[in-house]
Amino acid sequence: MNRLLRLLPLAMCAVLLDAGAAPDKAPPGPTYRSIGPDGKVTYSDRKPTDPQMQSRELGQTTTAPLFSLATGPFDLRPASTPSTARPPVGEGQVPPVDVSGKPFPPGLTDAVLDVLIHQFFVQSLVETCGRQRPAFLDRYQGGVRNWRDRNVEILAKSNRVTFARFTGEQRDNLRATARQRLATVMPPPGTSDADRAGWCDRMSTALATHQFELVGDMRVAPLLYLE
Repeated sequence: MNRLLRLLPLAMCAVLLDAGAAPDKAPPGPTYRSIGPDGKVTYSDRKPTDPQMQSRELGQTTTAPLFSLATGPFDLRPASTPSTARPPVGEGQVPPVDVSGKPFPPGLTDAVLDVLIHQFFVQSLVETCGRQRPAFLDRYQGGVRNWRDRNVEILAKSNRVTFARFTGEQRDNLRATARQRLATVMPPPGTSDADRAGWCDRMSTALATHQFELVGDMRVAPLLYLE
């Protein structure tokens, strides 16, 4: 009996320690703010599955898109008006910043994107049309060299800015977006050989007659004005 009495305090301590080690009450889950097609705002602890609902988790911020959304096929011809607008920043978003942590100047990211799309285009022109019409490969290559010579200063500055201001992840995003928009001006899959050859003739002629110049393209103005 005496032995049991001596062990009783130890047992009580063990029970108290177990009680103290019990996990705290689980924190409340996230709350989602959603806007329906009719503009009605609702709050829920479950993320909506309806694709027509615009929802975000309260207390969470995301980075706004790096580039403005494309509204149609990319136009390789020079634009007559500059683009100085930043990509829109939605509710619960913060603007994208460069490697120094500062927001990009208005229009700069889209200007760099425009230059890269043109670079991808002239490269793809040689690759696509050189395979399609090997006899004209020298013509295609010569047209691309001349284009690069005419636009060399803009190309060089864009490359410098890309590596000086964009993070590695942003450069990957830049290249991926450029390829997506390039696809809107290239012959689609399944194009016949005759139509592809005709496309090559039109594009190489347009390139040679200075219709796809970066010089004079006001879309790259934010890049040129950058100190």
